Amino acid sequence: MVHIFGFLTGLFGAGIVGAGIVYLASSHQFTKENARHALNWHLSITILAIITIVTFLFGAEELETGTGGTIELITLPAPLDTVVTVVAIVSAFVFIVASFLGLIFPFIATGKAIFGTAWKYPLVPEFVSNDE
Repeated sequence: MVHIFGFLTGLFGAGIVGAGIVYLASSHQFTKENARHALNWHLSITILAIITIVTFLFGAEELETGTGGTIELITLPAPLDTVVTVVAIVSAFVFIVASFLGLIFPFIATGKAIFGTAWKYPLVPEFVSNDE
């Protein structure tokens, strides 16, 4: 159930909160392990989103405001702006793929948990390690 709770709170941008609450509040080892896996997933997605946003902001020369004006930003030197742009594009693509997988993985993890297996999300680093 923690995976679905994390999924639902993740839809509102707070997946870390949902999985984190279950991880901190649970005393049952199996629930805590599932919550840890969900928390690591949501931390990965959040970090990826931050990297994407920051690189796009550094790669932008100006930002449009809602009132029709623009805000001039600091421009990066020639070779560095290309690197930042490439990183922004790659991280945006990875973020889109991860967001799509974020719609699927919680249901897989929930199905595995129902049958007694704590499913580890693929390619996710261990930000929150096992307490043992």
